[in-house]
Amino acid sequence: MKRVIGLPGDHLKVVDGDVYINGKRVNEPYAVHDSSVFADPFNYSFPPARGQMMSPNAIQEWKPEIRKYVQGEELVVPPGKYFAMGDNRDHSQDSRYWGFVDRDAIMGRPFLIYWSVEAKSSDYNTESTFWSRLAGVFETLAHLPTRTRWSRMLRTVH
Repeated sequence: MKRVIGLPGDHLKVVDGDVYINGKRVNEPYAVHDSSVFADPFNYSFPPARGQMMSPNAIQEWKPEIRKYVQGEELVVPPGKYFAMGDNRDHSQDSRYWGFVDRDAIMGRPFLIYWSVEAKSSDYNTESTFWSRLAGVFETLAHLPTRTRWSRMLRTVH
């Protein structure tokens, strides 16, 4: 699940982990940052400036497209599109990495986190075989108590 951060026409940027929309810093008490994650430049600075390294986590189709929407130091959300980000910012694959969201893809408004499980990038490997995915399911079940993020369970969404 992702949160819509930018609406059509909005100018947005991330500076030192803070999100700015139309020049104003957004108060995000729901956003979680992990200071142990330093490898991805998009966690602290977005959009990438000319010559700045692109995140290795960005999908190939988005890497050349992103530059079309950058004006100055900001990304401009095009008409009919939305910019979404996960609350667990430093571990979220979101619009920074795969681009804008069509209005038709927005399904509703969440109100409660009833379960939260720590996922690894390998959990989302779509190139894997049936047997490796099945092994992954069993691994997750075996480690469910340690992978459950207990502090996030049964919390309301702001």
